[in-house]
Amino acid sequence: MLLRRVVLAAVLCGWLPSVGTAQGDRRPGAAPVTAKASAPIDLTGYWSAVLTEDWHTRMFTAAKGDFGGGPPGEVAQVGTSRLAVGANPARDGNIPYNLKGAQAAMAWDAAKDEAAGQECKAYGAPGIMRQPTHLLITWADDSTLKVEADFGTQVRLLHFAPPPQAPVPTPQGRSIAAWISMGGGGGQANFQKGGVLKVVTTHLTPGYYWKNGMPYSGNAVLKENFFLLDVPDGDRWLTVTQQVDDTDYLTGPYVVNYHFKKLPDGSRWHPTPCVVR
Repeated sequence: MLLRRVVLAAVLCGWLPSVGTAQGDRRPGAAPVTAKASAPIDLTGYWSAVLTEDWHTRMFTAAKGDFGGGPPGEVAQVGTSRLAVGANPARDGNIPYNLKGAQAAMAWDAAKDEAAGQECKAYGAPGIMRQPTHLLITWADDSTLKVEADFGTQVRLLHFAPPPQAPVPTPQGRSIAAWISMGGGGGQANFQKGGVLKVVTTHLTPGYYWKNGMPYSGNAVLKENFFLLDVPDGDRWLTVTQQVDDTDYLTGPYVVNYHFKKLPDGSRWHPTPCVVR
């Protein structure tokens, strides 16, 4: 819970600004420094998702119409979720859906997705970090971070320079990244001194936040911050805060955060295909 409070405080105080970015030496005549060389923190390696909340919507395919329980952003508990009640069935759920978004969720049909070969709709950029997955983060090149997920065998590319080709909507979208330089913190769980990775993803194909058909539209914009935290037992944690803005389906931003623990090696890495249920 301490980790969650620290990260939520950072999010609620406002999305991190793009000042102090570590994108290389811009002095006249200076050779450009690559994003890899100027990285203030090292995100590379194997990571395992830590599931301490929202268990039934992350480990399993929740029931159709299960929007989570409590106000948007509150932890959902098994057995207390509201199932499609009221004029807007998502009104008391975790995701701030408008009526159009709630109706789209209620139209979810698992068999239809399977028949159409759409098993990966919950594995796009706004959904894959929620899955009970392992991550492998490496540098694809000096200006592109590669984030692989074994659950669903997905690959995200985080570009520090926009790719030259015209963007085409895909499940992982087009992600533009920047380093944010910052100092360390104090207390029991410390932000690693150095910085934060800021990522903005657009050009997404429609998909699901949760496997039970909680939808986002093709106009959704995903904003993420990647933090490293060191905890007293010596472990290193990666926390990913996400904010989705989707004027088609949401009444306001959908904010959530996910935690991953650093692994010593790839012994737990086990790629599996996408599944609907």
